[in-house]
Amino acid sequence: MNVDEAQDRMREIQRIMERATLFTLLPGVPAVVGGLMVLGGCAVSYAMFRSPDFADILNLSFDAQAWFCVMWFVIGVLGVLLEVVYTTRASARHGLVPIDRPARVAAFSLTPSVIVAMVLTFKFLIPLEPRPEEIQYIVPVWMMLYGTGVYTAGLFSIRAPRVLGLAFLASGVVALLCFPGYGVVSAALSFGLLHIVFGLYVVRKQREAVAP
Repeated sequence: MNVDEAQDRMREIQRIMERATLFTLLPGVPAVVGGLMVLGGCAVSYAMFRSPDFADILNLSFDAQAWFCVMWFVIGVLGVLLEVVYTTRASARHGLVPIDRPARVAAFSLTPSVIVAMVLTFKFLIPLEPRPEEIQYIVPVWMMLYGTGVYTAGLFSIRAPRVLGLAFLASGVVALLCFPGYGVVSAALSFGLLHIVFGLYVVRKQREAVAP
């Protein structure tokens, strides 16, 4: 095998790996739908608080707080289920295995960040006397931890998730330092709008990958 053949072989291997990553690690449609659900949840949250400050959950009745938590739990569960179902079907349609190394790397990379986010959320919300100045940190912390996990997963795949991870990290830092009282807006712009933009980009790349 000469140098040109070796380079052609490497490019083909890279193309196959990128194509597999697009359908096993980067589900575009669920990202768009999930982003829209987050925007809807943020709109409902603003209507409940009459404020962009996430800490204003303390002004709600206990029943309203419970309903608020259930709403976001359902949004999260639906987002995960949609991603699993869509990824499995898309992978089968294109002859790819959904549970392969890229998917495992993504799961292992995101799991620590998710665990830390859950622990901090519990710490901020559950005390007998929760403090608004702590609750304001929840959304920026979510953004930075999620960005860290996505960026780490992106180190073993194509460029798109690394860019998304850095965008979440940067916006989380800005939200924490400059706009801690605008958690609803921060969530809408990051988990909502960023996911929609990212999902549309991935959908376009997926169509290019299957084009003859």
